[in-house]
Amino acid sequence: MKMAMSNEAKTGLMVLVCVAALAGLLIKVGKFNLFQHGYTVKTRFHFTEGVKKSSPVRLSGVEIGEVKSIQLIYGDAETLAEVVLWLHDGVKLHLDSMTTVATLGLMGEKYIEIRPGTSASPYAKEGDLIPGKDPLRLEDLVEIGTKVAGDISQMAKDISRVATHADGVLQDNRPKLDSIFDNLDETSENFRDFSQDIKYHPWKILFHGRETSKEQMDKDRAEHLAAKAKAKTAVL
Repeated sequence: MKMAMSNEAKTGLMVLVCVAALAGLLIKVGKFNLFQHGYTVKTRFHFTEGVKKSSPVRLSGVEIGEVKSIQLIYGDAETLAEVVLWLHDGVKLHLDSMTTVATLGLMGEKYIEIRPGTSASPYAKEGDLIPGKDPLRLEDLVEIGTKVAGDISQMAKDISRVATHADGVLQDNRPKLDSIFDNLDETSENFRDFSQDIKYHPWKILFHGRETSKEQMDKDRAEHLAAKAKAKTAVL
């Protein structure tokens, strides 16, 4: 004889099925590791920048676990945040790997990124400590930017001051500089004329020799300049 289920039994069975389905959904979506095997390692930071319990842990961008807990470690010289990382069983992590805090997207979720170590280092095991690199805080970026802007502003002022001083020096010594350049031009022109004169009249060197007096040289130079000026006037 077949026994019929009462309405209460049917209702209870339906509730159990719904609770089981809801629990399975929560485990899948929430990524609970109740039935997964793994191990834990530790890392430490001076500043965790928003990382919290259950934040993802990634190795070379691949998710391999989650943050199990965060606690403060009080030392004699400094206070650190110790982060316990739960990693999936089978994940091989070298002891010289480096952990850091990263962000999913520009303003996304904070997570722990692990940079792989070298093959020469042994693999980490339960409870080992992995070195951590502190994230660069936004306040530090603002401070660095402000300092760089100040340095650039001061450099611009120094360059402007040097340029103004140099311009003033040039203006104050303009007559002297003009005179020096004029003398250089005249000397160059005289040397060129002298070279041309020697080129076409080499006998003059043999004629004067070392016994030529300063007065004679001045006289010859004056005659040469007079002849040159006369030639320019004739051309004009």
